[in-house]
This record gives sequence, C-alpha cells and structure tokens, in this order.
Amino acid sequence: MGDSVDVEGLPSKDRHFLNVLLAGTFAIAVAFLILASMFGVIVDNSLNQLRSEVQSGDSLEFEFGEPVYMPRHEECIDADNGQDPGYEGFGVGYEPSLSIDSKGNMQITAHKDLRWGGEGTPFGPFLGGPTDTWYACEDGEMTSWDYWASWFWVSTDNGSTWDHGDSFEPTPGNLANSAIGSVTGGGSECLGDEGDIAVDNNDVVYYLDTTLEDNWWHRFTKGGESYEMGSVCQRMNTMAADDRPWVAAQGDGIIHYLGNSGATPPECTGDTGRYWYYHSENGGNTFSQCYAMPGGWSTISSEKEGSYVYVAQEDADSPSGSVQIRISDDYGKGTGPGPSDGSWNESIELGPRTGNCPEGYPVVNNNEAGTVAVVWADCGNGDVGAWDMQMAISYDHGLNWEDSWNIAPDWGETGGITMYPFVSISENNMVSVAWYGLKYGDDGYTEGDEWYLYVGGIYQPHGNDTFNWIVADPTPLHIVTAYEEANSDVHALHDFFETVHSPDGDWIGIAYQQNIGVHPFEEQEEQRYIKFVRIEVLSLIPEPGVMKEPPASLMIDWIATDES
Repeated sequence: MGDSVDVEGLPSKDRHFLNVLLAGTFAIAVAFLILASMFGVIVDNSLNQLRSEVQSGDSLEFEFGEPVYMPRHEECIDADNGQDPGYEGFGVGYEPSLSIDSKGNMQITAHKDLRWGGEGTPFGPFLGGPTDTWYACEDGEMTSWDYWASWFWVSTDNGSTWDHGDSFEPTPGNLANSAIGSVTGGGSECLGDEGDIAVDNNDVVYYLDTTLEDNWWHRFTKGGESYEMGSVCQRMNTMAADDRPWVAAQGDGIIHYLGNSGATPPECTGDTGRYWYYHSENGGNTFSQCYAMPGGWSTISSEKEGSYVYVAQEDADSPSGSVQIRISDDYGKGTGPGPSDGSWNESIELGPRTGNCPEGYPVVNNNEAGTVAVVWADCGNGDVGAWDMQMAISYDHGLNWEDSWNIAPDWGETGGITMYPFVSISENNMVSVAWYGLKYGDDGYTEGDEWYLYVGGIYQPHGNDTFNWIVADPTPLHIVTAYEEANSDVHALHDFFETVHSPDGDWIGIAYQQNIGVHPFEEQEEQRYIKFVRIEVLSLIPEPGVMKEPPASLMIDWIATDES
C-alpha cells in the first residue's frame, strides 16, 4: 500500500484545492447517476412503447429461443450405441413431464426406451429380439440408459443449461445390479419406466417413477440439486399396478397421485374405474388408498397455496361422449379407504367428444387466482381425418364454466391433426396452449408430411377467442413414413408432453419429443430425443387483479345429447 495522506497537515491552500476536487468528483458522480437513471427510464419507456399492453382476449407475442437437447452423462456416451452421428450425447426417451418451482428451477423426466437397454430384452420375442438382460451405461452393450431410474434432468438457470438431478449418477451394469441397488442404494439405482413430477408450495420437488407394479418415490430440494430420500429406494406402497402416473402437490407436503390402473385393483373398494386417486399429507411417506374416479383418460392439477384440486376426465372409455371435471375444494381430503366421495364434488360436464383420439388426455391446469382451463383433442373424423381441439375455462375455481369452443387452427377443408394439447396458466391469467401438429396437403395424411410443435397464447381468453398458432421449433419433430401412411399410424410422437410458465410470467418453457434416425432394434420405429425450448413473452401483461365476470351469454351450460 502507498503512504497515507494527512489532510490536516497540508497547507490551507492545498486543503482548499483538495476539497474543491472532491466536491467536483461528487458532483460528477451524482450527475452521472441522474443521467444513467434518466437514460434507463428512456430505454425502458422506448421498449415498452414497442410492447403494447394486451387486453382480455388478445393474442400474445413471443420470441423463441434456441431449442436444446437433454444430455447424457459423458461416461455413458458410446459412438457404437446405434444413435445417429452427432446425437450420441443426447438422451433417448419420450413423453416428457416438466415442472417448475417459485424460483424458476425446472425438472424434466421422460419415459426411458425399454427396448434400447441392450440388443436383447428379458422378455425376448414379446418385445422383439433375443432374450437377454437389460444394461445401463455398460461398455460393449448397445444401451441408451445412463441409469436404472427413468430420466431426471434439472435446470437451475431458467432453462439455459440442463444436467442430471442430484443422486442420479450413472449406474453401470446389468439388471442384477439394479435389483441389488434397489435394496442397498437410492436415486438412479431405483429401476423405473416412466414418471411424473410436482412441486409443493415450499419448493419441494416430488418425483414419482413407476415400475408398472408399483412406484418409487423421490424428493428433492434446491430445484433438484439436493436429494432428500436417503440411500435406499422408497416404495410408494400403493395398492395398484400403474401405467401412466400423474402427480400434483400443494401446501406443505400434500400430494395427489392419480394412478392409471386400467382396471379395478382387487385390493380396492367395490367401485370400478380406470383411474384411482391416492392422497398424502406427509410428503408422500404414506398414502390413503383406492378412491375410484370412474371415467376414461384423466389428468390432475392443484393449487399450490390454495385448497383446490382438479381432475379432468373423459366421461368413459368410449368412442364418444363428453369431457368432465371433478373438483375438491378441501385438498382432496376424506378420500379412501372407501367407498367414500370424500371432499370431491359431483363431476361437471365441460363439452363434447365426437371421437376417440389415440390415447389423448384431456389436460387440466390452474393458477392461484381461481382460473382453471381444460383442453382436449377431438377427432370425430377418425385418426387421419381433420381434428378439432376444444377448450373450456372457468375464472372462479370451477364453479361456473364458459361454454367450450374449438380452438384448432383454420386449415381449410383438408384440416390436419392437433394432437396432445397441453395448457398452462400464469398468475396474471396468460393462458398458453401447445400441441403436436400436422397440416394436411390436398392428399391428406401421406408419407413425407411433417409434424411440428405449435404454441399460442391469449390473455384472459373467453369463448370463441382465436389463438394465433406459431411453430415453436423450426425443425420437424417427425416425418410421416410409408408404413405410417399405409396403417393410418399417428402415434410416432407418443402420448403427451408438458409446458410451464415462469413465476413472473415472462417466459414459457416446453419439454417435447423429436424423432431422429432409425431405431436399432425396433422395426418401423425411430430414435426419440427429449428437447426443451424457452419462449420469451413480448406482450405486456397487466398486473394480476380481480377478474371481471364474463358476459352472461358465455355462461351457457353444455348439455349432452344422443347425437353428440
């Protein structure tokens, strides 16, 4: 350090000069701050002039980021694995689930490719190929598995980068290693098939990963960077085999699990149903059992702070009918063991189904302000005819519903396919819908047609408002093959994907699937990859406020008839 200055020891003229110098420096600094503040206001106002504030029913303007692929662990990447060159570092999977916490941290899981656990399978000819064990991250084996659990990726920088969650490290070996690991280990050693994720009001992340026979249960904090389940895999111990699990969370560890059993579990009540509801109030340590929710394909959502829980369903496993919603205003309490209706109200019909789309789920979502929306695909013209897409919305926790309306794009007489729509709602009532779409040419569903990811958004939509649909990823998600045309097969992108809104409503995140190249073990199948895209919301959204009641003309009840 240099010598210190003794100001008091300076001659008076020198002290005067120093004081003038310091005063001038201070004045310049203040002036700079004032100018910087003014400049900032000018810039901010200039930007705001370019971004007009939307009104109820207005479409939203977006700016699309660069899509990214979910990564594999570096030590599991294998150039001889069968993946197309340039894609060896990306995870193979499908049907992604996506969740977000109050800080913008996100988590993605995806169905692992069971057929790509090696050249053979434990089920041999049933799945195709020779009989063999499965492998994860094993040298010399053509496997797309990094670990035994289903995929679990996290981002703690608002989607800029992605990595594997805490304790989801590579678990190399064959199926015997997983059996041992499930007893002696946890995290990525727990053998899973597909899962779902939810976040409660305390930002605890709950990840349920099904084994088909039951489920493994995982909890995280810090956006997925801290595993909170210890070193041994925890069984969920529900009474039913499961295919596609759905999870919602609210409050301090209140968990809702909607299991797709496909049939009545023998241990449950005398009720019947495809879906069964399970309730936990201790973060998933224990669950009530076996509350039947009769109907067809279903999804669940809940408020985080409030007490409302919603289940949207097809009214039955039938070619046509209606879409309905079940509502609990008391956290889903009082359910199971039955028979008991607990706190769930009688189902409410929302709109018609004129066709039975391939494994299409009616999707429900909500915000804390009481806005609830349900969307579903409708294909009364058959799998390869022109599809419709229906939406119903309520602004008072589902007490009153506006008449459902068709939100599909106007693609003329030929139409197209609007598959697996997913709806998300921000706290300031921005409603976005994303879906997998294919626009027909004059010759209908044909080889070479391209699937894309579409998205649109409206601020406070009401009946008959029109979405402005935009392609969210310029790369086709899949190109129709000759086999698919000949067999009217529209299932290449599988059963669903998910979207979220950021906590402040400034951006949207979408996790989705893209098919690339030929599958090494399955005929007429492709390699399937999970991608994420972040979409900036350019429109100025008004601050959250009290919703005005919609016009009475919009509050018409939909009545089912024999012709529907």
